[in-house]
Amino acid sequence: MAESSPTIDESVVHPIESGGETAVYVRNACKSFGVGKRRATVLRNLDMNVKKGTIYGLLGASGCGKTTLLSCIVGRRSLDCGDVLVLGGEPGSPDSGIPGPRVGYMPQELALYGDFTIKETLEYFGRIYNLSPEFVKSQMEFIFKLLDLPPGHRYVKTLSGGQQRRVSFAVALFHEPELLILDEPTVGVDPMLRKSIWNHLVRLSTDHGRTVIITTHYIEEARQAGTIGLMRSGHLLAEESPQNLLASHGLRTLEEVFLKLSRTERAKKHGALTASGRPVRPADPSQPEDRGHDNPAFISNEDGIIGLTFSPSRENLEETTRNRHAVRRFNDSNVNSPTEDSGAAPFDSGEVITALIRKNFLITLRNIGMFAFVFLMPGLQSTLFCLAIGRDPTGLKMAVVNEELDPSVGRVCNYTTDCTYSMFSCRYLRFLDNTTIVQIPYQSLSDALDATLQGTVWGVIHFGHNFTEELLERQIDGNAVDKETIQASRIGITLDWSNEQIALTLQHRLVGGFNDFNRNLVTACDYQPVIPSIPVEFMDPVYGKKNPSFTDFMAPGIILTIAYTQAVSLTAAVFINERKQGLLDRSLVAGVRTSEILLAHLVTQFTVLVFQSSVVLMVMLLVFKITCQGSLALAMFITLLQGLCGMFYGFVVSSLCDQQTSALQLSLGSFFPNMLLSGVLWPMEGMSIYLRYLSYFIPLTHAIEALRCIFARGWGIDKPEVYYGIVVNFGWIVGLLLVCLTVIRVRKYTG
Repeated sequence: MAESSPTIDESVVHPIESGGETAVYVRNACKSFGVGKRRATVLRNLDMNVKKGTIYGLLGASGCGKTTLLSCIVGRRSLDCGDVLVLGGEPGSPDSGIPGPRVGYMPQELALYGDFTIKETLEYFGRIYNLSPEFVKSQMEFIFKLLDLPPGHRYVKTLSGGQQRRVSFAVALFHEPELLILDEPTVGVDPMLRKSIWNHLVRLSTDHGRTVIITTHYIEEARQAGTIGLMRSGHLLAEESPQNLLASHGLRTLEEVFLKLSRTERAKKHGALTASGRPVRPADPSQPEDRGHDNPAFISNEDGIIGLTFSPSRENLEETTRNRHAVRRFNDSNVNSPTEDSGAAPFDSGEVITALIRKNFLITLRNIGMFAFVFLMPGLQSTLFCLAIGRDPTGLKMAVVNEELDPSVGRVCNYTTDCTYSMFSCRYLRFLDNTTIVQIPYQSLSDALDATLQGTVWGVIHFGHNFTEELLERQIDGNAVDKETIQASRIGITLDWSNEQIALTLQHRLVGGFNDFNRNLVTACDYQPVIPSIPVEFMDPVYGKKNPSFTDFMAPGIILTIAYTQAVSLTAAVFINERKQGLLDRSLVAGVRTSEILLAHLVTQFTVLVFQSSVVLMVMLLVFKITCQGSLALAMFITLLQGLCGMFYGFVVSSLCDQQTSALQLSLGSFFPNMLLSGVLWPMEGMSIYLRYLSYFIPLTHAIEALRCIFARGWGIDKPEVYYGIVVNFGWIVGLLLVCLTVIRVRKYTG
């Protein structure tokens, strides 16, 4: 049977012009996402009206634009075109109170801190709204009784799903706002408690003049609302009281009304497309064009009424000029101040920041994994570095083939310490560092070389049959010595150079051992020890020690790398977690500014950074005695600056990424270029000239050079190498802060 298209009374479509007092007014609202072919229009010339002191219920399938419009109403997004006025002001404008204490918001997500108790949760939002302690106490008693909440000391994460929803509902009610926006507040709630909640909402609207916009999973539950909006595909099919809707369509349930209007809407669309000459697929009742939008069961079981959106289903809208005049009249006729019985006081930014800082510390301290990471990891990393890096290798096996020894006496190596010209090979082996070199005797040179090829030893030390005699003859003959004598007087050393550091260590020890042997022999024979030395002497160094440790070279870079990476890891997901759980939106709707959230995280993370930097420096300097010739305060200052640089880079990553995996990849992807190009592991002078220029644009490079100059040279801030590191760090901090604020601002209005 053909059905007539539903009509909407002009008094509903244009409530302002009919003189009704309106809480929420939307005219010609349009909103799209994406660009080009991927652009999707969510709101299409949407008009909406919610009267003050009423309960407005919304029914609509998932994806029809409810949440998008909600975010525009509470000031989280801006429209592409059209006007939105809430409680007499434009959301986001000064003194509008939106976002802020004039609105109470319960999102579909839980949007609660699991590590908070119920009492701490309500106290936290009480501080956010700047409520008096007396009001918080009395309101808490009332809310606990109304919603039958568990004991206040219970942690939110230990509650059942229904109990958590009740706590979320309590947060929205707590400060008695003028406008309540509730997204599925009764899901998982006992029927008796659901009735109690609805009775309270009715009392709020009738006795206190509160406006309630509610979405509910139970369609028939919407009968208790004063007005309901039936929404499909970005526009409103009907906006009327439940009784009038049922009476006008002659149906018994709202589900049947929704289905009828959806089919009518689809038929109208089909007819319009046919008239335009575009190909249209024939309508088939058994194969709905848009399942999920026409099927009431889909609405009930999947998303139901999960957001709020309001839109008239009129085809011909008023011209923009007429709408603008209506908006102005609406704005002039409404008062922009909270109601007298609202519990919220004027917003106090200091109180808000204090609440945010307290929240950040509680979350950190109550998360065991994060606590260990924050307070134990820096000291552990410093300890592992000092124990594992820069120390000389020990226990290196070297094959010794000494053909001077007599096989008949068991190749026993005897030597004397006096001026005796015999068994120089044994005397030389005595001066090798036994901690570094472990001497393994072999019978033949071929066996020793095979052991080296097999990786059993790191090299071979070989002495010929007449090594001592040939060495003496070489010294006596001088320039007249023949090649055979030179060949026979050599100590043949073959090393495995597959590991350069080990080979260099062995080379250094073997040469140093021969120099010690030579000096010992000359001294025993009453000659001057300097006679056998080469005429090159290294005097006392200007800076550092004659035998420096590679640990001392790397320590400044490792200190700054730990400070930087720890800060990045702590902040890279800070916005992602809150955004993913709905916590960020809930805080912003409560009136918390992005700058306050950023400042609170900055204070929290900077406090952690001071602790971490102190631990790292104490472990390095006091426990492992890393040399620091300069000012410890200046070293600490540069370390904190580098940590701040990492912190703001983490904020940028967190504001850019929507998923933790993306943030992790971006953070780790920047780690190795930072470490490899900044001079942590190797001097900058060893790089390609082109890479060297590139490394100057890395935040760690100049800071590491500055800290090395402080540690090894004792330089102060008057030296260019030191103050360059400070200036460059400040530049990076300011630049990253501006990028972070820009990204947050763009995301705020683009979603």
